[in-house]
Amino acid sequence: MRQEVKEVLQENKNKEDRESEVFGELVEVVSTKSTSLSLLTSKDRDFLLSPTGTQPNKTKDGAVFRDGVDVIYRYGASAFPFTEERLQELKREEKERYESQTLVNLLTNRDRDFLLGHPTLKQVPVNSLTGKTVGLYFTAQWCLPGVKFTLKLISIYHKIKETLLAESKDDDFEIVLVSSDRGQTEFDSHFNTMSWLALPFDDPIAKTLTKYFDIQGIPSLVILDPDGKTVTKQGRNLINLYQENAYPFTEARVELLEKLMDEEAKNLPPVERHAGHRHDVKLVSEGSGGGPFICCDCDEQGSGWAYQCIECGYEVHPKCVRAVENGPITDA
Repeated sequence: MRQEVKEVLQENKNKEDRESEVFGELVEVVSTKSTSLSLLTSKDRDFLLSPTGTQPNKTKDGAVFRDGVDVIYRYGASAFPFTEERLQELKREEKERYESQTLVNLLTNRDRDFLLGHPTLKQVPVNSLTGKTVGLYFTAQWCLPGVKFTLKLISIYHKIKETLLAESKDDDFEIVLVSSDRGQTEFDSHFNTMSWLALPFDDPIAKTLTKYFDIQGIPSLVILDPDGKTVTKQGRNLINLYQENAYPFTEARVELLEKLMDEEAKNLPPVERHAGHRHDVKLVSEGSGGGPFICCDCDEQGSGWAYQCIECGYEVHPKCVRAVENGPITDA
């Protein structure tokens, strides 16, 4: 319970930090652009910082505000004057950056062309990752779901590396930590639990990557292909679903795994008695009442097939079901 309270407080602080950053960007807009100071009134500030607020009606100069926090957080002062035309222009520029992205331009700046390895002071050139499938892992030591997923990811990371080595394949897999830790000491102890690489603590590129990939929560795993292009932002979900078999996380690989899962589901019982729940749970797919969910047993994401209790809103991965014989089950 203490850890859960700590995590909620930390999430609230993160939200406050984000709103503070957005308001700072708004001040920059007002300070550097020719616009009215009325934007800084409490009413407008509350509107712009509302995560769901929209302003559907255009102003006389064509300005349209929608999802103020996201727009200003993502684009900063460059979003001015917030017209539909300007937002579309920014999206086109963003698309061009995605299409031309490489590992080097994502992970380096004029002052640094390396990542941290182990021991922590070891410097690993970013260009040494060229030709590898790379996961950008956004997490922090204070994030309880991140701590839990990191343990799984460490195991999956080693299994993927071992499989590639055993099969003598030319491709390779690496992970880069993009940390949200609050201090150098916390970062050091966190990174020392991992086997992969990391951006240095408090490197400005970490914040740039968070915005660039539109990371809404941690832990999150973005997968890049050997050319540095984005394969998927759903790396965490794919690992939860398919373990090491998710590699190399491509669309073709996921389609194959989905077909295999559909075949396996044909042999699953339509109804189970799960030790973690007091009612029977029914096998469902996305086409028969299921959909994306958070597993009530392992607390990780799921999609596709699940065992579900509609009455309680309870869903679990098929692999998480602990079947019991018919009889009384202790309330969950």
